[in-house]
Amino acid sequence: MKLLQLAMLTAAATGIAAMTHAGAQTPTSDQAAPATVRSTPAYPEPYIPPALRKPLRDATTGPVLLRYQAMQKLKKRFDEADLDGNGVLSRDEARKAGLGFVDKNFEHIDTSQRGTVSFDDLKAYLIQRREEARSR
Repeated sequence: MKLLQLAMLTAAATGIAAMTHAGAQTPTSDQAAPATVRSTPAYPEPYIPPALRKPLRDATTGPVLLRYQAMQKLKKRFDEADLDGNGVLSRDEARKAGLGFVDKNFEHIDTSQRGTVSFDDLKAYLIQRREEARSR
């Protein structure tokens, strides 16, 4: 049994040595060199100079940024709903544009009772609602 194990180990060692020597041979003149050579390393340098680093996003600016983006989208929809381009929405314009929130809360948003709401009126209403929700 030990003789068999010794023979297997010898054969394995001989095979490894043969592969090592075969890989270490230099190419002869009739063997072609590889056609493609990598110009960039497989693993780029992980170091990034401080001037090129992206700043880490502050956790406190995340919600502010999201609110800003949502307000920009709302402003765009408000401007698209303003069919006559006068800067204010009537209840009918809000309804036709699909701004159900404005339509449902029109009386609360239109605090001056003009029959129209500006984007500033809508913004003030949303801020007031947010403050009321925080105080609960």
